[in-house]
Amino acid sequence: MQPGAEWPPELGRDVLDHQPAAVEGGWLWLPRRRPALGVQATAVPTLLFVLLGAALGPHGFNILTSAAVDHLQAVVWVALAVIGVFIGLGLFAVAADANSGIFASGAITAAVTIATVAGGLYGLVRQSSIALPVDPLAGCILIGICASVSAAVQTADGASPEVRRAARLADLDDVPLLVLGVTLLTAVVGGSVALRLLVTIAASGAIGFAGCLLFERASEAERGVFVTGAVLLLAGIGAYLGTSPLLSGCVAAAVWVRVPGSADRISARDLRTLQHPLVALLLIVAGALVEWNVTVLWLTGCIVILRFAAKLLATVVVAPLARISPSILAVVLLQPGIMGIALAVSAGQLLGDDYNWLVSSVTVSAVVSEAIAAFMPHDYEGA
Repeated sequence: MQPGAEWPPELGRDVLDHQPAAVEGGWLWLPRRRPALGVQATAVPTLLFVLLGAALGPHGFNILTSAAVDHLQAVVWVALAVIGVFIGLGLFAVAADANSGIFASGAITAAVTIATVAGGLYGLVRQSSIALPVDPLAGCILIGICASVSAAVQTADGASPEVRRAARLADLDDVPLLVLGVTLLTAVVGGSVALRLLVTIAASGAIGFAGCLLFERASEAERGVFVTGAVLLLAGIGAYLGTSPLLSGCVAAAVWVRVPGSADRISARDLRTLQHPLVALLLIVAGALVEWNVTVLWLTGCIVILRFAAKLLATVVVAPLARISPSILAVVLLQPGIMGIALAVSAGQLLGDDYNWLVSSVTVSAVVSEAIAAFMPHDYEGA
């Protein structure tokens, strides 16, 4: 797609990050029916997918056993690649219509949140009797990156420029989080970090360019095969090189958006049918991986409190720079996005059971943060 071209209504910004407008009326004490964790609303609240996985998983009723979760590993890689594709489609479409000030504000928001959460958590870990099974500094930074992700809001057609800037900022602050998260994750895995990242980007870009050549010239039946094959290759690249399918999917999506043609529309249309089942599966697996112990519960409480404080601090710093009302920006930034859980699950897939505490604490804290955000006033809606 050419930069600045208008997206079809079903795409817009990534549907993973869209929030539906609030329902008028209803009981004020009830939480708004918002899509949990940034996933588009369905008949069943997405929050229940995580709780279902926790109940059915090895640390619940053990219906979904550890062996079954291990066998789902390949499907989880594919789910991460699909999420990466949609994140890339949304981010690069929004980026084409953003200015440098919004990019800078998004970077500052991410930096302030990561520094506050990671720094505060590291200090608390050092002063407490809680011992993490891995290097505390790397673990706290990973948690800070995962906790910093915000879900964007869906702006109405008549929304004010201020609300649109807030939504655009919430989209673009995922860019540094994805880059930093994948880079740190690759470094923790070990080996030549720069080489593996460069190979991942080059191979994913090549697959994206091949998709541009194949998708438009193929028949309707062949397109589905080509798109599915491309996603499988992207998932395999991220898993094999020890980076992340989130990165490989995002890079391929960037190529599909920037290269002239309809590869972005074709891939989004064909993957849209897989998106929600795979996201639901990812959330169920994340819930099944949750371990209930003192360390996870302590970390969850710290993350929720520190994240809340970090987002408020980022709002105070960024709101004047971005010319956005602090009340509007705070409500937007406080809602957690699914990319945080996706990064945590990716870390668990690559680093093994030693990092299961990270998956558990990030997943549970995201659920708690989403539940809190559901009760918050949303005065920006319809602004």
